[in-house]
Amino acid sequence: MQFRVDFTLLFARLTRRTRGVFWAVLPGVLFAAGVAQAQLPQARLATVFPPGGKVGSSVEVAITGSDQEDAAQLVFSHPGITSKLAEQKFAVSIGADVPPGFYDVRMVGRFGISNPRTFVVGQRPEVLRAGTNTTFENAQAVAVNTTINGRAEATTADYYKIAAKKGQRILVNALGRTIDSRMAPTLVLFAGPGAEVARNRRGGLLDYTAAEDGGLVLKVHDFTYRGGAEYAYRVTISDGPHIDYVFPPSAVAGTKSKVTVFGRNLPGGSPAKGIVVDGRELQKIEVEITAPSDALAAQRLATGLPLPASAATVDGFEYRLTTPQGISNPVLIGLAAAPVVVEAEPNNKPAEAQKITPPCEIAGRFFPAGDVDYYAFEAKKGDAFAVELFSSRLGAPSDASVVIQKVTKDEKTGEKVSDVVELADSPANVGGPEFNTASHDPIGRFEAKEDGTYRIRVVDLFNRADANAGLSYRLALRKEAPAFRLVALPEASQVKKAATDVMLWSASLRRGETIPIRLVAIRTDGFKDDINVSVEGLPKGVTFTETRIPASSNSVNLLLTADDSAAAWAGTYRIIGKAKVGDTEVVREARGGTVQWDQVGDNATENPQARLTRSLMLAVSETEAAPVTVVPASAKPIETSLASKVKVPFNVVRRGDFTADLKFKAYGAPDADKLKELDVPAKATNVVLEIDLSQTKLGVGTHTIYMQARAK
Repeated sequence: MQFRVDFTLLFARLTRRTRGVFWAVLPGVLFAAGVAQAQLPQARLATVFPPGGKVGSSVEVAITGSDQEDAAQLVFSHPGITSKLAEQKFAVSIGADVPPGFYDVRMVGRFGISNPRTFVVGQRPEVLRAGTNTTFENAQAVAVNTTINGRAEATTADYYKIAAKKGQRILVNALGRTIDSRMAPTLVLFAGPGAEVARNRRGGLLDYTAAEDGGLVLKVHDFTYRGGAEYAYRVTISDGPHIDYVFPPSAVAGTKSKVTVFGRNLPGGSPAKGIVVDGRELQKIEVEITAPSDALAAQRLATGLPLPASAATVDGFEYRLTTPQGISNPVLIGLAAAPVVVEAEPNNKPAEAQKITPPCEIAGRFFPAGDVDYYAFEAKKGDAFAVELFSSRLGAPSDASVVIQKVTKDEKTGEKVSDVVELADSPANVGGPEFNTASHDPIGRFEAKEDGTYRIRVVDLFNRADANAGLSYRLALRKEAPAFRLVALPEASQVKKAATDVMLWSASLRRGETIPIRLVAIRTDGFKDDINVSVEGLPKGVTFTETRIPASSNSVNLLLTADDSAAAWAGTYRIIGKAKVGDTEVVREARGGTVQWDQVGDNATENPQARLTRSLMLAVSETEAAPVTVVPASAKPIETSLASKVKVPFNVVRRGDFTADLKFKAYGAPDADKLKELDVPAKATNVVLEIDLSQTKLGVGTHTIYMQARAK
């Protein structure tokens, strides 16, 4: 059995002239013990099936997972989706005013709130896989404009018969990993036995125009023919509108602008000559958009789109095209920090470099295959800009390279070029294996060492042969604005077999318990200051530790504690980070993150999949209590100095039949794991924790240490 005891040492410099003196303030609420998943249950949600439903309807949903005793409700990230338990399943009601899209669903029961899973609200009639449709001859009949919810079976495929009309452009869209499924869908379309007419091995979209009236047959299977309850899929067959991309893909917050929507089955759309995706020419239509101006709303990402961990630094909003034939799929439009400039072809050669004036954001495309784009600008000595390209973080299969060159003219030799800045991947991963923030997008800084002309070369190192007009990019050359992003991750207290193991977790509190929420700070444009953290929206009886992320750190634990009188509760809360940059206060709201599946083994061969969540959620149990709670004997400040020993007395409160010995070990602050372990005998009620500061690198400031213990 593993326990966690959390407390904070708040070190502040004294006013009198005593070198290296600290205050150690230890409020009682900060001492508590949490017990690992290995012994105390924690609700976990593995699957939700079906993984979606039609707007304005009710659907019967079954769930799987662990520690789901006394499951009371499913909680969704939209209040218009509600549930009621009925005979081991949940009756889910989707309000008529709920916009189609992706939402988080969590289970709440005796052992807290679970991790999230994705639940999709659609706009078309929905059917379930029959289960007998595993051969071409037994294909299940489905109508056009239908969504199919199914589960793949190992070593088999599912077949669906579609009654198409001649000239009808049929779009088949398959969702797998984007709905937290393990499935990687493969789609094959037949006009008859053995007559394959379209294929998409990577899931996503299949596009086919029927050559004649009659039945088409769709084959669906996992790419490697895996299967089981965790291999769910949603396949939508429609002749409705579909957006491939919007160009330009960004807009300045609070402004109106015109963009071109490129896609398929766009009412009133005209042919987009030469614009090809997956071998099919697209249509286009011009629309006006208004970018939101609410800064905090933008930080929440005003979208339900499934976004990977690397998108934690992306600001944007969701756009859909509403037509008489239905509402399109959503696309993300980014929020630009500088005026948007659209690339002007041809700019494929140095002599054709497009003139730009920084600060600006360039909207470009890696199209056609092997495309190279050049941009030129004038700079004065000392001019400095943050350089950031967005593509991979937006879900594009790209790997961009950005090179900035100094261009001079020589009367004898002509043009002379020298590389000034070369940017490739952004490998920085501050989230660790649980939340990998690295991406293929170049990020860096440019500073002009002298007056002159500079030129930018942009190229995609992938896709050198495939022509895909949907490979858009945003290249920002903006004024530097030191800032940060916060991501909140429920910290798994389960014993790991190896440091590389990744555990799926959630935020649930028992009475008398403290849990850590890991905060990851993603610093941008050279931001190196402290970040002060607070929490809003907690229920009565739940408190948080005032937390500071030091300038030298990118990760700390925020501690949430439930007292002995806390009532049952499940809901959303907000974590706010604030920092001073000069005279300006920078405020950021933390985005939530989650691992999609547990992963035990070598992460070097298969990276864990993580994504952003649509909200932060917490549950409090009033029927479950922590088996042991640790509280300070006194809240009186403790005065100490550098390299000294701090003695912290505290009381141990045991509940129920828990009488085991405890062995505590410190973690959290620099070198905390080097501190001497603390043994707590089975019957001890008063214990003194001794912290030898000479064994740590703790300096003047605020530090958080948590104690983790094991017991039989």
